[in-house]
Amino acid sequence: MTAVLAAAGVTILTFAATSSAQPVRAVVQPTVVQAAPAPHDDADTVYVTGKAKDGSTTVTIYDPAEGVSPDQLRTMLRRSGVTGVLAKGVRPPTTQPGQKSAQATAPQACLSYGSAREWCNHRWSYGAFNDPQVYFLDHTSSRWPVTNAVADWYKAVGIDAYYRWYTAGCPSGRHCVNVYNGNYGASGWYGLTTWNPGTQGPVTVKLNDHYSLTANQHRTIACHELGHALSLAHATSTSSCMYSGTYISLHPSSNDYSLLPRIYPKPGT
Repeated sequence: MTAVLAAAGVTILTFAATSSAQPVRAVVQPTVVQAAPAPHDDADTVYVTGKAKDGSTTVTIYDPAEGVSPDQLRTMLRRSGVTGVLAKGVRPPTTQPGQKSAQATAPQACLSYGSAREWCNHRWSYGAFNDPQVYFLDHTSSRWPVTNAVADWYKAVGIDAYYRWYTAGCPSGRHCVNVYNGNYGASGWYGLTTWNPGTQGPVTVKLNDHYSLTANQHRTIACHELGHALSLAHATSTSSCMYSGTYISLHPSSNDYSLLPRIYPKPGT
């Protein structure tokens, strides 16, 4: 495939510190977006740092249930014994302890496009491919439409998202995202995504069965968490499934589709 890039509208913010029949790719038409600088708008994202079994540092985004504010979720997590809950506005680490940051020599631009935002410093490598290859390994029950969510993200130019049932495993040389569901209790969150900063995965997504949700809410939350796994942060418009707190849109927005080929600009296959 060939990446189709919009001619204008990208805001750059720099921070120091399977199914055999895949859907048709989305063609991102040139769209004029207001040139006024946009804030990155992630100050209210609920970040939690932790340790993986191998001792590496993890960063998790917790997405609050409807009616739960980010501040309330932080309090609920702390009271439940979760450690590493960062205060509002505190940015999580971008590397492992002792790992030299690429920011020191080549600061990485953190991008936004319209209402879409990048999860800063969480990008997949290309490996041997012209697009990063990301495989979503589905461990969930039928109530979570992971297949449909992956089909939505497969339409994006710049990165390839593929679906597999977990028993099929992840192909060698590709990136893996394990998607689980379970009853995680009245914890104040619908979903979470965990990534080890400074690494290439695997990434873990968890979807909470405790809450009574409609089919549309299941679809939106699945789309939302998988978007985090593809390097997207929270959107600022309810037209995107990446909007946090009020889960309305079932699908990515045109801005989400326009941002991904800017995060991954190498011409695709």
